[in-house]
Amino acid sequence: MTTRRNRRVQARPRPYVALLNAYDSNTSNTREDIAIPNKGKRIRVLRVRAVQETADGRRLYEVYFGTGSDITTDPSKAIDTLDIPDLSEATSRTFLREEGPRGLRDEVLSGRWSGTPPASVHKIMVEYTEES
Repeated sequence: MTTRRNRRVQARPRPYVALLNAYDSNTSNTREDIAIPNKGKRIRVLRVRAVQETADGRRLYEVYFGTGSDITTDPSKAIDTLDIPDLSEATSRTFLREEGPRGLRDEVLSGRWSGTPPASVHKIMVEYTEES
């Protein structure tokens, strides 16, 4: 506690809750929502992980904020392109608290396959927090 003009000011800690959204990806090159914030909130990315469970060759998966058709629509909103080897997995950089990329209020986190889309679904896991 600190005092300011004879008044006590007490800092209110913000709750820090890491959220996880896991789902099966689509098998086309169209954009999909991989995380949707609650109304009035912003998404801050902690990590994105993609897992290829059946042999399907090397694939590239774009992760970005907004509803653009691909990562080049607005390069300033790009987060990462995951390079997923055959029968393996790929992970984006893991960001520390308060340091990951942050979207605008009510802005979705999008993903799409770059190049040839896979024939089988992949597991996509997004770890993130929501901020006001």
